[in-house]
Amino acid sequence: MNCSKTVFLTGGTGLIGKELLAPLVAEGFAVYALSIEKDNPSVPNVTWIKGNLFDETFIKQIMAQIKPTHLLNMAWCAHGDYAFSNANFAFLRASLALLEAFALNGGKRAVCAGTFMEYEEKNAPIKEDDPVAPKTAYALCKNAFRETAASFCSLNNISFAWGRIFCVYGKNEHPTRLTASIINSLKAGEPVQINFAQLERDYMYSKDIAAAFTRLLDSDVQGTVNICTGKSIHLGDYARAVAKLLGREDLLVLKEENTSQPSLVVGDNRRLREEVGFTPRYTLQDALKEII
Repeated sequence: MNCSKTVFLTGGTGLIGKELLAPLVAEGFAVYALSIEKDNPSVPNVTWIKGNLFDETFIKQIMAQIKPTHLLNMAWCAHGDYAFSNANFAFLRASLALLEAFALNGGKRAVCAGTFMEYEEKNAPIKEDDPVAPKTAYALCKNAFRETAASFCSLNNISFAWGRIFCVYGKNEHPTRLTASIINSLKAGEPVQINFAQLERDYMYSKDIAAAFTRLLDSDVQGTVNICTGKSIHLGDYARAVAKLLGREDLLVLKEENTSQPSLVVGDNRRLREEVGFTPRYTLQDALKEII
């Protein structure tokens, strides 16, 4: 491809990653997407690179061939008991090696995906300069990567941004995730019990998250940026919205049990809106209609 903006994308088959292809191409990027899968969707201006993120020799070779101007690193473990898995440390090492290979081949702009779980709990909208207090292997490794990557990029003249994702829902989710489990159970005529209906979370549609990362990548905004709606919804109301669209509100069982989980998780998205210039496009209703 002959393009002034070439991006190397990891995690391009994931819940958010698969939604990145179209907006990246629309913004004029030639996309090289890393995947271990044999068959991937054919998309104009997207070249699939079959390979493994953990193969450092391969990553060095492919970076030397492509010499991307941009890096968008979305890959990380996200299923099963991922929060406490030692796989997080493998992703940490692989992500640092990826960034080093990017720098060695003239890369100029790197954007990577973080998580709200890096933050200290707060009963108010969380701002980017609020304290961090990661408690799980997932959050610890994400935050360690952010800190190291920021220093590395500064020393190597690379523009660096870190998008902290809050709560996600989207198409074809893993069946163990909240939205997919509610939809699948209700479609099967099975009751759905929400044990902590009182909890409030900041849910953002995967397509909006992908569009936000694309805009962030194509900007010169640096540092941490919250990728969120800036609004919270009770889990009970969220489940009720899904059930209403399926006409199965009768199958919902909403409880407010005691839990050690934070009662509120919502992000302040002023940096995203005012500096990156992105505002979420989808309402919850519109997004759920697409998914269902």
